[in-house]
Amino acid sequence: MTTLKKTAALGASALVALGGVGATFVAATTASAQQPDDVTAVSHVVSAETAIVRPAQVQGSFSFTQTEVATNDDLGRLIGEASKYLCNAQAMAVNEDASADEWMFSVRGAVKNPEIMSLAEFRDSGYAKTLVMGCSCMGNPVDGRASANAQITGIPLVDLLEVVEPEERANTIVFTSADGYEVALPLTYVVQRNAAMVFAVNDSPLVESVGGVNQLWLGSTPASYFARDIVAIEVQERQTPPPSPASEEARAELATLPNIGVLYGGEVR
Repeated sequence: MTTLKKTAALGASALVALGGVGATFVAATTASAQQPDDVTAVSHVVSAETAIVRPAQVQGSFSFTQTEVATNDDLGRLIGEASKYLCNAQAMAVNEDASADEWMFSVRGAVKNPEIMSLAEFRDSGYAKTLVMGCSCMGNPVDGRASANAQITGIPLVDLLEVVEPEERANTIVFTSADGYEVALPLTYVVQRNAAMVFAVNDSPLVESVGGVNQLWLGSTPASYFARDIVAIEVQERQTPPPSPASEEARAELATLPNIGVLYGGEVR
């Protein structure tokens, strides 16, 4: 029970990108496609104290592969549905028919070259990149299905920032969705993870898998930060930048959300 509760407290409703754009993501490791062999448990021992079945002896071979990419149907069922209800990452229904090519967004604030552009314009400029990323829910149990590889196409934020040139003292970046939802992050955090604004999965529009027209993806970051349908990106100079998602301060803020902080028996951590 202790282990289960600890998992929930760390974000059972969080989606984490395990690999991604740039070297700072924990990239999905290439492995040769192999079929796992049968595993035979010779005998089991049941502890009277814990009632946990423990294999006394295990024989067999174990193998895995990270080369297989999940289909859009699988991604929508295994990852998209979880993030829709648990991670504050709902896609706006009004945008289900919107085209990523026609989607407009602005980059403004403490930058030397503010821009208003479409995803198609930026994509056609040669900055868009395609690669395989691994995604897994932090609350995914052993042998759970909320884990998959996705071939994503998006705009690396480091390239976008090179175009607009943030001011020297800028330290914060704010992403605003079409419904007003905002995500504020330290500028260095985004740059270090080479975050991307994704608009296609498996060469198909985002709406066919996890929903929305575009979505912010960040390496090793809970999906509550994965803003969808972004219409504005603002670079700011703040006296105190927002906390890093990996900080204790950010974790304390997440604990106030009912789907993350409320555990068994009403305990709040």
